[in-house]
Amino acid sequence: MKVDIEIIEVLSKNITIDSNSIDDAIDIIKEMYKQEKIVLDYSDLVDVSFKYKNDKFDNRKDCLINKIIEYYINDERKHYEELDKPENHIYLSLKELKEYT
Repeated sequence: MKVDIEIIEVLSKNITIDSNSIDDAIDIIKEMYKQEKIVLDYSDLVDVSFKYKNDKFDNRKDCLINKIIEYYINDERKHYEELDKPENHIYLSLKELKEYT
């Protein structure tokens, strides 16, 4: 049996620089990174995960959550609109969850 597993490493490094604005600082750091003046390596590792690649969902829980969202979202959207879009309606939570699946 062949199984595809994706290995995902997350690297992170904080850089402090003087600049006139946040946007300028980001531009400077991006350019330094592009020119390889900033290089992240194994010492910058903050997380590693392993993901089964033959399925849309990482696990059974995600699959079940998606099923529930798909079952309710259309009816809840209609109800949400009928009530003039209240800010605490369950539809908003379903919609947000759907973005993650």
